[in-house]
Amino acid sequence: MKTILFISNGHGEDDIAGKIIDRLRRMDLPALKIDAWPMVGRGEAYGRRGILPVGPSNVLPSAGFGTLNLRLFWRDLRAGWFSTYLRQMRAARGLRGRYALAVAVGDIVVIAAALLARTPFLFVGSAKSAYYSGTYRYNWLEKALLRRSCRLAFPRDAGTAAEMERAGIRNRFVGNPMMDDLEGTEETFNIPPTATVVGLLPGSRADMHENALTLLAVAAAAAGQPGLATPLHFLFAAPSGMDPDEILRHVGEGRRAPGWRRAPLLPDDPARGIILKLAHARGPAAGVVKGKFADVLRRSQVVIGLAGTANEQAVGLGKPLITFPGLIQGPQFVRMKMRLFDAAAIAVPPHPEVVARALVDLLRDPATQARMSRAGRERMGPPGASDAIAEAVRAALLQAEGPA
Repeated sequence: MKTILFISNGHGEDDIAGKIIDRLRRMDLPALKIDAWPMVGRGEAYGRRGILPVGPSNVLPSAGFGTLNLRLFWRDLRAGWFSTYLRQMRAARGLRGRYALAVAVGDIVVIAAALLARTPFLFVGSAKSAYYSGTYRYNWLEKALLRRSCRLAFPRDAGTAAEMERAGIRNRFVGNPMMDDLEGTEETFNIPPTATVVGLLPGSRADMHENALTLLAVAAAAAGQPGLATPLHFLFAAPSGMDPDEILRHVGEGRRAPGWRRAPLLPDDPARGIILKLAHARGPAAGVVKGKFADVLRRSQVVIGLAGTANEQAVGLGKPLITFPGLIQGPQFVRMKMRLFDAAAIAVPPHPEVVARALVDLLRDPATQARMSRAGRERMGPPGASDAIAEAVRAALLQAEGPA
């Protein structure tokens, strides 16, 4: 039996690995065993697939964003940054000889883990891009390691593929795996087809509830803006870890989300993925949805996001994005992502009234929405990568020497 190890370092990276794993499991590979190492976070994408982690995880305060935020990096240091990475390096060395192949999804961290494990590996680059500048592009060390040790790299866009080609890195651009499995089910969430729907992405990290309250403040502020032709409906694409009771604790007059109250669920709402409904005194409604992420994006006309991968998926589906800094993904992160998004997104200061004005201005401007939609699809690339990468993994496994 051949054993393969997936290594990833982030929630979005876990999801990408999960898409590839799903395809591998549909192939004729009866003698295949899959292990996974989520190096950052809890690895929920693997858990949903019945795969237990094999190595220690980084659950530091920054959730992997310490290099983008000095305040968070200082908190990471105090919480054991050095010991966490030493433990992971020791764990990587302890994996030597255990796997026929590794699939490393992420950035330099997973590349280093595969190298320390002395395991042949394929690399799925989800973090860096030629669209970025400075430290957010592949540097000389990363290129040297990939050129020397990686069997095949899968960059996230055509521009990065060309850059890798010039650096002598074996690579193949097959599309963007982030854009796979986003077909949706044509769910309407009981919202009239004439209503304007705004998607809200609070992210999946530790600040998700704080972000959700900020987004509720944005929704309330937008409802007070004049000139909107149709009623506003807001839909949260809630991550699995979001607790509706945590939001409800702050809803109501004199609290963090004044003007909002809990609204009753319809009998079929749970089947539609709606776990909580809120109504505001000014008229807008907000639904919190779990398990139907693609449907939320597809039903939305515009998206406001404080997420990572989810923001990119929204842009890739042609949804105009408004973004602003959150507690974890701060101003530097937003500036970095705007180099990727370019004309597909609008970055604004983190003030609800300012975000609301940007939202209303965008909703009033169909021409700008159309331009942003085209730009987003171009930047993120087409779907289909997960199938192609799984085929490449299968071919590499058949050729691999290593543990049976």
